[in-house]
Amino acid sequence: MWIAFRRLRAALSLALCLVVPIGCDSGPKLLRQADEKYAALVDRRVPPSDPAWNEVIEALEKVPRDSKARPDAEKKLAAIQGLRGALPPRPLATPGATGPGTEEADAKRAACEALAKKLGQAPDDAAREPLNKALSECRAELVKLESRAHPPGEHGHEHGREPH
Repeated sequence: MWIAFRRLRAALSLALCLVVPIGCDSGPKLLRQADEKYAALVDRRVPPSDPAWNEVIEALEKVPRDSKARPDAEKKLAAIQGLRGALPPRPLATPGATGPGTEEADAKRAACEALAKKLGQAPDDAAREPLNKALSECRAELVKLESRAHPPGEHGHEHGREPH
C-alpha cells in the first residue's frame, strides 16, 4: 500500500509540473525573436535612425523585468539608443604630448583643435575646403614643433641635432 501511495504521489507531482508551468520564463524566447529582427536589419544595413528599429526596441522592451534574459535586452536597448544619439562633430581633435618644454606646441595644438571643431561644424563643402587646408597646415607645423620639443633632461643632440 505504501508503494502505491508513493507512486501515486510521484505521478500527481509530475502531472502538476506538466499542467501548471511554474516559473516559466518567456524572456529568452522574446529576446531570440528580437535578435532575429535585429540581425535582419543589420544584414540589410538599415541605419539606427530608421523607424524600422522601433520594432526591435519594442520587442526588447517586452522582455519581462524579472527574466534572466532582461540584462541582455537592456544592453541591446542601450546600444541602439546610443547609436540613435547625435554624433560628435568631425574631425576629432588632434591628440599630442604635453608637458614642460612644449608651450609653443601646446598653443599650436589648441589652434589645430579649434580648426578641427570649426571644420566639424561647417555646413557645406565650400566652407570646409579652406578649413581643411588650414588644418592640414596646422597639423604639419604641430608635428615639426613636437619633433623639436624634448622633456626635461633630454637634449636635442641626442636626436641628431647640434648641441647648443
